[in-house]
Amino acid sequence: MTNEEGKKSGRGMTSGASALAAGLVLLLSLFLMFGGREKTDVPAVSEEKLSAEEPEASKEEASAEEPEISKEELQEENIPESKSPETELQGMKVVEGENDRTTFGIDVSRFQEDIDWKQVAESGVDFVMVRIGCRKSVSGTIMEDDCARYNLREAAANGIHLGAYFFSTAVNEEEAEEEARWVCDFLRGYPITYPVVYNCEGFQEEYSRQHDLTVEERSVLADVFLDKIEEAGYTGMFYASKGELEDNLLWNTDMLEQRYRIWVAQYLPGTYPEISNPEYTGSYVMWQYTDQGTVPGIRTVVDLNVAYFGYDEAASAVISEVAE
Repeated sequence: MTNEEGKKSGRGMTSGASALAAGLVLLLSLFLMFGGREKTDVPAVSEEKLSAEEPEASKEEASAEEPEISKEELQEENIPESKSPETELQGMKVVEGENDRTTFGIDVSRFQEDIDWKQVAESGVDFVMVRIGCRKSVSGTIMEDDCARYNLREAAANGIHLGAYFFSTAVNEEEAEEEARWVCDFLRGYPITYPVVYNCEGFQEEYSRQHDLTVEERSVLADVFLDKIEEAGYTGMFYASKGELEDNLLWNTDMLEQRYRIWVAQYLPGTYPEISNPEYTGSYVMWQYTDQGTVPGIRTVVDLNVAYFGYDEAASAVISEVAE
């Protein structure tokens, strides 16, 4: 091959390469201009378009759908509902002339026989709780205590403040109301300063007419009795032993101690004033600390009590009647 031919051949190759390059550039340009159109069939959605087509709920809207509960609202929701006036327990009766002086007393019945009340008064006894009657455990008959009138009259005549108690075996509300009316009728004319007490024992014995009553049923009967007693102008009190009262075992103590004064019985190895209080941790205002006491003027043993309250003076006789 001659040099001239080589030059021509080289020029020819150069021209062909240039044309090829130009063609490639043209194809690339066309691809860049129109190649993306294939994507227009499934267009990409921008974040703005997504927000417009499927709007994201704002914080305010989210709050409207699922409102946040503030701390204050949460606390209010957790506050228990207050009791309506119909279900709230009434408060304990306030007694005019009652003070916080500790006083000493006895409780008596016909079992203490004839008592020399002058000697009893001289021994330093401040008050006496007199059993005035009972309802029989089997027959249900209301009976007056044989010594009640004598004890009330002579104790008062010797300057001893009077309280009273009734031994109940009521089995329904009608009987509890009957007992309360009987008590108020009996006490009319006597200066009752200390409380009038509901006493109920022996109900677990098979022979007792109260044997099948529940704790709540018995407690309601005590409440009915004492409510009528206070309605007549006296101060109501509930008597029971420490073991019966604790943990609402045999009485609805929570209810009774909020409405009435509690007289608790517990006999410990020591007595008052060596021991100043019973071991009972509930509410109480009087403690029967022994059933083996001795007092001048009484031939038998007698129950001794300390009351953590006293009165400025003896009460006047109550003459009101219990409503039917």
